[in-house]
Amino acid sequence: MKTKPDHWYRQSAAAPVRIVDGRIEVLLVTSLRSGRWILPKGIVERDMTPAQSAAKEAWEEAGVHGEPDIHSLGMFETSKWGGVCSVEVFRMDVTKIADQWPESDKRKRKWFALADAIREVHPDGAAQILQKIALPPLRLTLVRHAKSSRDDMSLEDFLRPLNDRGKRDAPEMGRRLRENGVQPDIIVSSPAKRAIKTARLIAGELCPEAEILEVAGIYEATVAELLKLVQGLPEEKQDVMLVGHNPGISDLAHIFFRTEIENIPTCGVVRLAFDARHWRDISRQRASLLLFDYPRKDTGKP
Repeated sequence: MKTKPDHWYRQSAAAPVRIVDGRIEVLLVTSLRSGRWILPKGIVERDMTPAQSAAKEAWEEAGVHGEPDIHSLGMFETSKWGGVCSVEVFRMDVTKIADQWPESDKRKRKWFALADAIREVHPDGAAQILQKIALPPLRLTLVRHAKSSRDDMSLEDFLRPLNDRGKRDAPEMGRRLRENGVQPDIIVSSPAKRAIKTARLIAGELCPEAEILEVAGIYEATVAELLKLVQGLPEEKQDVMLVGHNPGISDLAHIFFRTEIENIPTCGVVRLAFDARHWRDISRQRASLLLFDYPRKDTGKP
């Protein structure tokens, strides 16, 4: 016999996801009573969509933030309060992980490789839902060129080289991207001297054999022109790096993630994934933020 109001039995859950070395990991938390590994879940708040409510539970129970997919992975059922709860699950690509969160003193959390998460999660219905998680088909890494020199004021803007800081930062970001499993099929770069040098230094650490294509239109391109370029990428290139300039590069990232990314610092990188089969179909609703990093991120300085 049900012991709670009917709306309590309509719940949503987050499947917090991150990608490490090209592999999917899922964050699970322990339940309050049994201590078994579960997805963060709770009652769908009346003033929220199920996806928004799932994101709220991910923060309260697991201490993570991210953008939940508006399309659910499916539903599972679990017995509770003398009845059966229907739980709708939403993938959420994690962008921030807190050290302390509302229920950090009540629950444990742990990242599991996807196969291990499927094996450990309770109940069985949740495991079946997790089997639907896969790497998004399309991935795009946006790179703003590294710090450039203005020492020679006689040089036209197109010919400005990298300064010493830029020459240090670009290989460092290449190493960080390599550690995150980034292996682009192609690097598309502005031909401006500071941009193509950035592309080559990153490629030297990331994938020395990578194809680097110089596209004149990237230099001084508007965000609309950059978006058109991306939407016209070859279908066989599913993991692409785009090296360019502000404001266009930051504005392009801003299209897909308005609140998380306002400005990409010099040599900053934004890695996106799109749940779409064709570049022409990418949109904010289909975008997941995989990585936002820049050389001085740990210092809090741009």
